[in-house]
Amino acid sequence: MKRPARRDAGCMAIIFLLATPTLALSQGSSGGGQLPSTPRIYQTLRFDEKYFYLSNPTNRTDWFDPIKYIPLRRDEPTWYLTFGGEVRERFEGVYDPNFGIGFGPDAYLLQRLTFLSDLHLGERVRVFAEGISGLMVGENAPAPPVQEDPIDLAYAFVDVVPYLTTEQSLTLRAGRFGMSFGSGRLVATRAAPGAPNIPFRFDGGEAIYSGRDWAATGFLTRPAKDSGHIDGSDRDTEFWGLYVTRWWDASGLDLYYLGIHNTPGHYASGVANETRHSFGARIFGQRDHWEWNQEDVLQVGSFGDQSILAWTASTAVRYTFDALWLPQLALRFDVISGSPDLHDGRQGTFNPLYPNPGYFNDASLLRPSNLIDVHPYATVRFTPALSADGGVAAFWRYSTSDAVYEPSGFVVIPALENSPAYVATAVDVNLTWQIQRHLTFQASYVHFFTGSYVNQAGGSDVNFVSTTLAFLF
Repeated sequence: MKRPARRDAGCMAIIFLLATPTLALSQGSSGGGQLPSTPRIYQTLRFDEKYFYLSNPTNRTDWFDPIKYIPLRRDEPTWYLTFGGEVRERFEGVYDPNFGIGFGPDAYLLQRLTFLSDLHLGERVRVFAEGISGLMVGENAPAPPVQEDPIDLAYAFVDVVPYLTTEQSLTLRAGRFGMSFGSGRLVATRAAPGAPNIPFRFDGGEAIYSGRDWAATGFLTRPAKDSGHIDGSDRDTEFWGLYVTRWWDASGLDLYYLGIHNTPGHYASGVANETRHSFGARIFGQRDHWEWNQEDVLQVGSFGDQSILAWTASTAVRYTFDALWLPQLALRFDVISGSPDLHDGRQGTFNPLYPNPGYFNDASLLRPSNLIDVHPYATVRFTPALSADGGVAAFWRYSTSDAVYEPSGFVVIPALENSPAYVATAVDVNLTWQIQRHLTFQASYVHFFTGSYVNQAGGSDVNFVSTTLAFLF
């Protein structure tokens, strides 16, 4: 039975209070910001935006600029306050969720509201906070906490910058924040327009170094609980690591270590305490019309009394034609390990940690574990504001002794050892229209053609459709 729509009166007012770390009165206008006047692109992690360039009045060209840069001290332009937020309305229709195993068709509306404040007390101290509300209306199954969370704290942290030069900085961050590294295969935001209402959030500390050719982030955290209300850290999980990037003219190299302790971890082989160490490398770049990305990860550790040895390799290449609509052809190929034997005392299933839930497509049905996929796709840009892309992705199980997993990490299709490796082929088509700087419309359609393995488990083909309208300021 579908639940009636709800209206949470005063929700945005509460978010406003959560997201305002301090109230201050301007002591006069300031000038001197000489950065380019081009309006900045909104970032997925909104705290990555900086609006000091608006201290120069000639750079203020947008309706919202008066709240993006509110000066706090006369003749000290680095003291300022920023407000911002998002209203996202999204429709999803899934026919059927989880390949129809245990669920019937479902269609629902999603709403995400955020409000943020960003207080800069000079160049070396910053206080950021962002409140969030996520609502799900019309669903058949109970709404998960990552969709239904009427009022919560997305991010709240303090930055202190003990070292700062014209080319280098060291920032120490403490509180609740989001993280995204590299291509988002292991650590992503879960905050994109097509993602669930509530993003990944982490409580702890970061040390962030930024230089001309180098960047490095070290962190020690616990993930925030996804409980559907304001809550603290997940005491059953610890997450830590170091991510280093070196840039050259048109290419770069990432080297990283990520550690996690789960109490417990869930896999087809069972449930047990998990300590896992991931060692990864990524090379990326572009030359002429070509772009490339290669990422390899090795995982070791322990899962109960089992030892862990898992790995993944991912390759992506893209070519842009110098022709009408700037067409692009691309190919991505992933090999993601699974356990070859669920009873041999070794855990071989790769754990993607905190990946982009739409890593394969907007339907977000599969987790990058125990899979091999080949995904050719194409993109055309009809105008600078209107683009379309689509592709075909074929999926096989890496090991027929292991299962297929959903994005949250639980088994969606059991192992069925005597079944074929082939899982499904997904066809997707996506449209993105940047109506104007603040307003974006997206639409997606995905169809999974399933194989006999899915059919033997009681599953069937899947149709997925979504539309998203997002307003950011």
